[in-house]
Amino acid sequence: MVNFYTSIIESILTYSITIWYAAATAKDKGRLQRVIRSAEKLPPLFDGCFFFLLGSFKAPSKDKLTKLLREGGGQLLIRQPKPDSDVTQTLSAAAYHALPGSDQALCTQYIIFERQGPHKPPAVRRGKVWSAPSNWIIDCIAAFRLLPVSHPQT
Repeated sequence: MVNFYTSIIESILTYSITIWYAAATAKDKGRLQRVIRSAEKLPPLFDGCFFFLLGSFKAPSKDKLTKLLREGGGQLLIRQPKPDSDVTQTLSAAAYHALPGSDQALCTQYIIFERQGPHKPPAVRRGKVWSAPSNWIIDCIAAFRLLPVSHPQT
């Protein structure tokens, strides 16, 4: 289902930008190029974030999530982070695309799980470690920012 919606959104955006671009003035095209150049200077979406994928995933698959996270600048963890660990809490990384001033700006490690899957961590939202459902990744990509994580995780 996610693939379906992703394809539809990409088709609409591609078609709309093609139609708009064909009718755009040189001034409009110049503005678009400036926006693109500015966006290219930003760090990747998941820059400064570490992810642990808990359990198995159906939609999107674990391989697809891994690819999305890596392409977005995220780093994958091979061990589940421990929220109470002094090492975890003293890491100096920062999530660039989190809302400035929010408690999420301090979070750098995410335990990702499938909402409908059998492997769910207890709700974690302590310091630098949070848990989030896998659809949160897709939503963040669509918005190109780290969105708030909804709780409780049901």
